[in-house]
Amino acid sequence: MTGDHFWTGVLLSAVLNALAVVAALALAVRARLGGRAERALAVIMTWNFLVMCPVYALGLTNHLTARALAWTSAPFFAVVFVAARGRTPWAAFAARLARAGLEIVRLPFDAIVLCARARSLAALAAAFTLAMIAWGLWCSYLSPSWKQWDALWYHEPMVGFAIQNHGFAFVDLPAGGAQKINGYPRLCEMTQLWFVIFTDRRVIDMVGYVAAPALALSVFVLAVRYGCERVVAVALGCALVLMPASVRMLGSVYVDAHNAAFVLGGAHFATRPKLRPGDALLAAVCLALAVGSKPMALVPSAVLGVVAAARLLGEARRRPAAVAGAIALGFSLIAASAAAVYLRNWVHFGNPFWPDLKYENPKWHIHWPGYVEWGTNQFDRGTGRIDMNLPLSDLLEALYKIPYSYQLPQYDQMWEYGIGMTWVVFPLAVAATAALCFVLARDVAGRLLGIPGWRAAPDTFNLVPLAATLAAIVRASPALWGARYQIAAAGLALVMIGWVAGRRGFQGFGEGVAGALTAMSFVSFYWETPRTWLKWSEAKALARIPYPRREVTPAPAIAPGLEIWNGSPVTLDVGLAREKQLGPGAVLAFPDAYGVYMALFWNNTFSNRAVYVPSGPGYLDRLAQAGATWAYCATGDPTCADLSRPDSGWELVGRLDVENHGSVYRRTRW
Repeated sequence: MTGDHFWTGVLLSAVLNALAVVAALALAVRARLGGRAERALAVIMTWNFLVMCPVYALGLTNHLTARALAWTSAPFFAVVFVAARGRTPWAAFAARLARAGLEIVRLPFDAIVLCARARSLAALAAAFTLAMIAWGLWCSYLSPSWKQWDALWYHEPMVGFAIQNHGFAFVDLPAGGAQKINGYPRLCEMTQLWFVIFTDRRVIDMVGYVAAPALALSVFVLAVRYGCERVVAVALGCALVLMPASVRMLGSVYVDAHNAAFVLGGAHFATRPKLRPGDALLAAVCLALAVGSKPMALVPSAVLGVVAAARLLGEARRRPAAVAGAIALGFSLIAASAAAVYLRNWVHFGNPFWPDLKYENPKWHIHWPGYVEWGTNQFDRGTGRIDMNLPLSDLLEALYKIPYSYQLPQYDQMWEYGIGMTWVVFPLAVAATAALCFVLARDVAGRLLGIPGWRAAPDTFNLVPLAATLAAIVRASPALWGARYQIAAAGLALVMIGWVAGRRGFQGFGEGVAGALTAMSFVSFYWETPRTWLKWSEAKALARIPYPRREVTPAPAIAPGLEIWNGSPVTLDVGLAREKQLGPGAVLAFPDAYGVYMALFWNNTFSNRAVYVPSGPGYLDRLAQAGATWAYCATGDPTCADLSRPDSGWELVGRLDVENHGSVYRRTRW
């Protein structure tokens, strides 16, 4: 893609997203929510839902092209906007939208001013978080897309195959881990596609940052609901965004932070003090996004979905039609999102959780094929199982051992909790949960004994579904040592602390927690390794390299000692050759030994094709039948010998990736 085409795509993407944001804002204004922070959260969630509607409609029918997506999306957003306006006069509605939009834009700056006037360290947290997001976006644009192996293993290939095949058709792939591309939820990856299909790979790592405001806003609005001072709530929201696991996920194609934002958004709308049908629908939108993006969201989404439906039934006598419609539509949205993953997998593969969770239960006539067993209590198997949890005593010993976040082999993600979460949030959240249980027990005793002073406040009962959701996430987690899997749980733990800080006499406690988390967030951010952000000198060095060379420049060529994940995963010479020789429709073939870097098989515009050609006798003939221009060969694979023969009709281009997992060959004879 030339520079002109890229910037034309950026302009088109900006116009479409502006239309989607305006439509989402119109729906949020129509919903008559409590405040601008809540309205901003609704806009982010609704925007993501709206842009996914045409992507999924075209993807499931295999008509997903940039042209079709643009021509489908624009009128769809316009229809939503007109429907949201209702009978409100155009001038009045436009004025309301402009006022609401301006309030949302001012939110982060007003938060800094609010905290600064209170002379709180939360002002530093808010300013630093805003600067981190802005700097992270710039770093994500400059630095090549990578940020660890899973990105190239299956996250980015989901985008590549969807663009290549114009949809979500199941792809012919080798047995094993590559099947994640077929079987895993893809909503966050398709949000990345929403931007990439109009532009190119340069923007793919930037998309995760759309989750950052939602993470902070969810914690903020929930904490304020339970009486927490706004200044303290700002610090709590920033602490979640600045948690090392969040920072690392935001600047990559990993989906954990994005998914956590959906869960926390659903938690807020499902537990609003007075739940209306519109609030329940907003909760359903969040939960539909959550179940469509990660399997671990199934448990909290189920809890919150039942909670929202049960609470809404209390309005049935007053508004029976509206309640029935909201429940039916809400569950339909969640079920449709789940069916797009799990029903398709069950029909096609005989296992809703393909390719993971191999499960046999003759008693229940369950025979799910797959590659990974549950593996409970098989700790010696490391992470090669679904249930990857350590014994609690081992987890706590490793988590709190000196030096900070002692790393066990294969469980080295513990440090990503950061010292603030480890030493402040988790102990205090446990204490807050104990306090909640005590207050509820005292309320029961007060009712039985007729002691009015023991009655719990209404917001305490409203906290129970959130505490239950937190408990369900922790209990169902397959890997408590993996901080990135627990971002939503960390957010709910912060809300529990916010509830305590909102009790009478605990204002000083809240200010102390805010200050401690702010200071510890700065330290954890500086200690982050490997980091997704760049130092100023590294960013300047990258900015001097013109595109496309910048996207294929390895880390050592940028700055000495720079982590390899901040540079290109593809070698420089082969990367440049790929951009020049693999044009639109050109085929790169790969055998059964595909390595772990499948994303490198596409050029930066995802315009060529990656095709699986089974290994074995007659491999060269099958390459010819596939019309392959390039062929990949994993290091040590006997297939390389066939390609390397002088009479094979192929010549070596070079080593594909910087870790030497494989090489690529170019066809010389047709």
